[in-house]
Amino acid sequence: MSRDWSLRSRLTRRLVLGVSLGWLTGLAIAIFVIAHEMTELLDDSLKASAHVASAAFAAGQGTEGLDLDPDYAIRIQRNGVETTPAPWPAQQQDGTHQLPGWRIYRLSRDHGGLVVEVGQSDEWRRDELLESVEALLVLMLPVLLVVLLTVRRAIAAALGPALRFAAALKDRPATDLSPFADADLPRELQPIPVALNTYLQRIHNHIESERQFATNAAHELRTPLASASAQAQLIAAGRGDARAARAMTAALDRLGRIIERLLQLSRAEAGIDGHARCDLLRIIRIVISAEDRTAITFDDGDIDRAMVAVHPDAVALLLGNALRNAIEHGTGSVTLTLRPGPILQIRNPVAPGSAFRHETFAKSAGSTGAGLGLTIMRKMAERNGLGFDTRIDGQVATLTLDFSARTLA
Repeated sequence: MSRDWSLRSRLTRRLVLGVSLGWLTGLAIAIFVIAHEMTELLDDSLKASAHVASAAFAAGQGTEGLDLDPDYAIRIQRNGVETTPAPWPAQQQDGTHQLPGWRIYRLSRDHGGLVVEVGQSDEWRRDELLESVEALLVLMLPVLLVVLLTVRRAIAAALGPALRFAAALKDRPATDLSPFADADLPRELQPIPVALNTYLQRIHNHIESERQFATNAAHELRTPLASASAQAQLIAAGRGDARAARAMTAALDRLGRIIERLLQLSRAEAGIDGHARCDLLRIIRIVISAEDRTAITFDDGDIDRAMVAVHPDAVALLLGNALRNAIEHGTGSVTLTLRPGPILQIRNPVAPGSAFRHETFAKSAGSTGAGLGLTIMRKMAERNGLGFDTRIDGQVATLTLDFSARTLA
């Protein structure tokens, strides 16, 4: 079972996490830069203090004229004699030195006669850096809070149209098949209402088709049922004769044919399950053997094998209806021609004024059929991705089935 989750919450969490990580990364870089710049600044102050102290001692002022911070320490050596002590070992080279607990700068004058060492404690320098970082945090935290609030509001505003559309879907009655109005959705979500409207239209068409089918089926079944019932009542009353029995048999036969065609139509609309392949040439020969072969001529075009990616039951149902339709409504023999592709053409002569009637239950006057043959063939061809074409040239009807899109090597 899938876990219930919220798109808004997920987006908010991830954006907040991303913004926070970006903020922390920027803060870390800023702290690094501040630490580097402060180190340089404090080193410069050490150097400046050393020069000031050296100049003061050179002028004979001593330490009284120096204004050193309490966290500074200074060592003065004159001619190798230490006049002012310091809490670190004396250094031998001028320049900046890092000692345990101290950062110092050594400056010598008069060829080593006067040596000044000025130092700052690491603790004091660290405290200065922490104060700067705290000031930065005080300035940056409100910025982070403003950004996070802005992100939450921006996500809520961006998802507003989608949430309103979802609410409309939730409150929509199941019987309402009207299309959705143009929703103000972002480009990424616009296919949703388009697809829903397509599905709703298909459902509406199917319902209307089923209603029409039920009405026509009831009408087609009513006539043979009424005829069979009337003849059965005559026979039951003892007034029936051989003609009544034959009439009832004919009505029941017609009823059986109609029911058989209705079941075939149901299979064609539902589709025959399973991905399979078959030899079209072999299925054609099997279907022909089940019909009156004296009225059928088959030209295989010297093709030995024609493998297609169609279920054999679907091919048999399609060809069986095509042959029965040609035999029942034609006026002469039926010719089947198989050509590379493979493409199958079924030709038969027809009476003047004949036409292919593709509407469900549509049939010519005087026909004893159910008017379902072409509907079954068309739906079966559509389900299996086959080309389906009908035409009448003069007094010759031609039905073409193109299997080339489903051919196999």
